[in-house]
Amino acid sequence: MRGSNRQIALNTFYLYFRMAATMAVGLYTSRLVLQTLGVSDLGLYAVVGGILSMFTFISGSLSMATSRFLNAEMGRPDGDVNRCFNVNIALHTAFALMIAVMAETVGLWYVCHSLNVEPGKEGDAMFVYQVSVAVTCAGIVNSPYQSLFQAHERFRFLAAIDVANNILRLLCIVALHWLGRAADSVEVGGLTFSLLRLYVMIIAFSTATTFVAYRYEAMRRWGGTVRRRVVRGWHNYRDVLVFNNWNILATLAYMTRSSGSDLLINAFFGTAVNGACDVGRSVNRHVSAFSSVFDSASAPQIVQAYAAGDRERYTYLANKMGRINLLLFVIMFFPLYIELRYVLELWLGDVPEGVYEFAVLYLLIGGVSLSCGGIYNVINASGRIKWFKILVSVAFVSCVPMGYVLFAFGWPAYSILVLFLVMDVLQRAVQLCLMRRILGFDALRYARESYVRPLMISALMCGVVYVHSLARIDAVPLRLLSIAVCGVTVALLVYGLGLTAGERAEVRKVIRKPRLCM
Repeated sequence: MRGSNRQIALNTFYLYFRMAATMAVGLYTSRLVLQTLGVSDLGLYAVVGGILSMFTFISGSLSMATSRFLNAEMGRPDGDVNRCFNVNIALHTAFALMIAVMAETVGLWYVCHSLNVEPGKEGDAMFVYQVSVAVTCAGIVNSPYQSLFQAHERFRFLAAIDVANNILRLLCIVALHWLGRAADSVEVGGLTFSLLRLYVMIIAFSTATTFVAYRYEAMRRWGGTVRRRVVRGWHNYRDVLVFNNWNILATLAYMTRSSGSDLLINAFFGTAVNGACDVGRSVNRHVSAFSSVFDSASAPQIVQAYAAGDRERYTYLANKMGRINLLLFVIMFFPLYIELRYVLELWLGDVPEGVYEFAVLYLLIGGVSLSCGGIYNVINASGRIKWFKILVSVAFVSCVPMGYVLFAFGWPAYSILVLFLVMDVLQRAVQLCLMRRILGFDALRYARESYVRPLMISALMCGVVYVHSLARIDAVPLRLLSIAVCGVTVALLVYGLGLTAGERAEVRKVIRKPRLCM
């Protein structure tokens, strides 16, 4: 078990490295793309490519199902991983073909007759659309190969591929930016390409290199697993499709809550408040992404332990992940929250009205969502997801009509996020009860081991934040010092109260002799 815990730590490091590197490269790349293409062409790419984005959530559900079933087969003594892989390849291929047919019929009609495009840009719009269709379908077909690397916990390879792909894309865009200084188009082999078309070709090229790299490396490592064969029998496909259908239901419900709340805010308060809401949402997106990495790194081992019937192992991992997720969130939340207004001013300059309230509430919602660390992995491993997904879907969708009632009675725009927060807390409590009833999971032990230590630290840090608010600090150096002191304080509290004695010993060992093979 010790070696497995170290593997989780390694997985976490690779995932953090990938996230930090791709975020840094991505921020600069997006700025460079805007300078190169201009707002109009970039908007055209976003609109045309966005037509296909509605299918990505279904692809994500298929990918989740693939990872879960591959891990389950690997955890069984008599598991047939090759059969499972070929079943998922067939389903992904069928879904990609379905998207291609819809894109070349309904989608093509929309682009030709309903898309609002500037005069003279119709050819560019069609080129972008057709390349986007090809890239989307290739990504879907390639998804099982990526899931195979996740199932085998080859996160170092996944991180290396993503970082290399982002750097390759950045280098190509730098070259495009240099070309764009001289002209708005480039002639290649007698054909003239606009900068927008070249940008789309760069995206397609980077996707193709990833496609080839995953397939080549998977064939080299697990030739027997990826060997193609026709798997007959509806029963082989039924479980994956049923699992995926419930995932799609929950994803649709989440999209309904997210998009529905945006439409309600727009209808009652206007686009300016929508913008403030989106800024607040983006703050939480980055914080939650960094906090949830540890949970992703442990998913393969939880699923395999469940499939092998090792209850103590998957319970231990789920409880530990629940605590670590929240401790990571606490470490990031309080240093940010203590001077959030100042941080927003540094980031945005002129901070729109309402951004602070939206940001705080979205951060709290993110904290509640991270309180499920390890839980969803156990649920997915069991395969008995029906009532859990129905619960999530009802909780998400019910927020929209209740939000309408709040706004109709004159409540402020941020009140709908308070509603989200309350519903998410209730949903988590009911979810734990369902786990106890359906899966026989020790929910009380989970709550005790996952929530008590982070809540103790949060209570102490709330006192620190309150004392800081009484000081009414305005000087910039003192504000920066406050963030640093808060960060050190919460880190020490996490080390002293949040970690177990064994975990503190591991931390001291790493500090004295830092090695990736810890």
